[in-house]
Amino acid sequence: MSVVHDGTVALSKGYGETSFDGAAVTATETPVQTGSVSKLITFTAAMGLVDRDEIDPDVDVTEYLESVSIPDAYDEPITLAHLATHTPGFEIRARNDTVSDRNHRQPLEEAVGSYQPARIHPPGELKGYTNYAAALTGQLVADVSGSSFEAYARREIFDPLGMDRSTFAPTPDHLDPDTRDALATELPWHSNVPPASGFWSTGADMARFMLAHLEGGRTDSGRMLSEAATEEMHRQWFTPHEKLGGMAFGFFERTRDDVRLLTHSGEGPAYGSQLVLVPELDLGLFVSFQGRQTGNAVGSFRDAFLERYVPTGDEALTPDGRPERADELEGTYRALQIYESTTYEKLLLSTYSSDREVWIEDDGTLVMDTGSVSRWVEIEPLVFRRVDGQRTLVFHEEGGEITALSIGGAGSAYVPISRLDDVTVQARLAIGASIVALSGVLGWPLAAAVRRYRGVARSSAGPARRARLAAGAAGGLLFGFVAAFVVAALFTSILDGPSLIDRPPRGFGLVFGLSIAGTVATLAAAGYAVLAWREKFWTLAARLHYTAVVGSLAVLVWVFRYWNLLWP
Repeated sequence: MSVVHDGTVALSKGYGETSFDGAAVTATETPVQTGSVSKLITFTAAMGLVDRDEIDPDVDVTEYLESVSIPDAYDEPITLAHLATHTPGFEIRARNDTVSDRNHRQPLEEAVGSYQPARIHPPGELKGYTNYAAALTGQLVADVSGSSFEAYARREIFDPLGMDRSTFAPTPDHLDPDTRDALATELPWHSNVPPASGFWSTGADMARFMLAHLEGGRTDSGRMLSEAATEEMHRQWFTPHEKLGGMAFGFFERTRDDVRLLTHSGEGPAYGSQLVLVPELDLGLFVSFQGRQTGNAVGSFRDAFLERYVPTGDEALTPDGRPERADELEGTYRALQIYESTTYEKLLLSTYSSDREVWIEDDGTLVMDTGSVSRWVEIEPLVFRRVDGQRTLVFHEEGGEITALSIGGAGSAYVPISRLDDVTVQARLAIGASIVALSGVLGWPLAAAVRRYRGVARSSAGPARRARLAAGAAGGLLFGFVAAFVVAALFTSILDGPSLIDRPPRGFGLVFGLSIAGTVATLAAAGYAVLAWREKFWTLAARLHYTAVVGSLAVLVWVFRYWNLLWP
């Protein structure tokens, strides 16, 4: 942990022991994972190029990128300003962000150029937090500077500030080889996009970084940015609404009463880190908990620290009647990037990020449930403040309809979803449809085998036989896809290679041939269902059952399509 105040390091100290070698934690030597706090180094590096007029933050980044192209999707170009404020309109990219083995880590150019995320929203309109924005910025820095991103960061930030224990290497450079190996074994994954999530540092080095940001871009050791560029980096660059805290250049904005904070957090399965700057008070905090059970420790510590040094008033807001458009606001909301995701990671992302349930109580209070409940009061049409007065929520509308909501400090905008979009509802649909489909896919062959065993002859030729073959093939292919997908995931895990999320193995896309073929077979079975009713070549009960089986197969195809499982 480090605290800086009035241009000096007020506290820099470690507590406890490391899990990988049992050594006492110190602020000067013990490496800490910063996770997404890495992005602050990356955007500081990019601001250095802006400072020297080598990049215009409002010009199309394709003017500067040499090694990576960006797909065209909208008339508006993506700029560095969009990347630094998480408003380029990319979907979340889970693939290739991490690797389970550090030896599988790719060069940045390859990691950024592979599995490029789709552009799902016009740039500059709504916030959508993604590692890809920072990773692409890192490659932009490399292309413009003519050196690797890490070399640039070391030359322009680490060396001038004396951050000699900071690195974007897979494991910290200053550790001896045995300790590095022990640490690598302890880690569940490694960043494959270091500018977004691969920065290692120490409490003491992070104190130097905070001091530089608070003292006009420099410390007693040296300078990383001009004073003007530092101020430019800290100003508000984007907000979806004038009442909302938005984004500085890489920093999230928050306020406590009228005091503005610049923050960024980073967390993973074995760590949690947080950096907070309070420019008005010349105050900075960096805290990091390392280990498998960090829980809410970082957030709790941050809140306690701010409550003591940046206190807020105690008066709670109360509603003044029911919101004018209360009924339109109620419902379920999902992160924009997840809702519009185009990849098969959509299901994983949906289970990782909770939907937001919104309803209005009788007294006019808006309640939001994300696993924990928060309460909000309308302060003007479609603008709400949390009852403690410390965060703001805004509903967006277009053509008189509610299209999204944004929360100050949140990483993404949220869009309203229907009942059919609910993960639980879809799971129930899939289970029910599977049971009905299996009653035909398995039931028909089983019934035929029983008849043969009993010596009961029944002819099933022509269209009737082909109809059941089509439906049986459709079910077999669709269920076969699920089985193949699971086997591929287990196989890559057993081999200790890149996972389906890290980096799918070569040839994995062939698995989707099963779901595509299953869809085609389902369409054929649907045609036979129409023929069966027209020709009446079964009993009424048999036709009803066949239709139910085909309908269930169609439901499964729809579920597959919803979760992007029909195409690799």
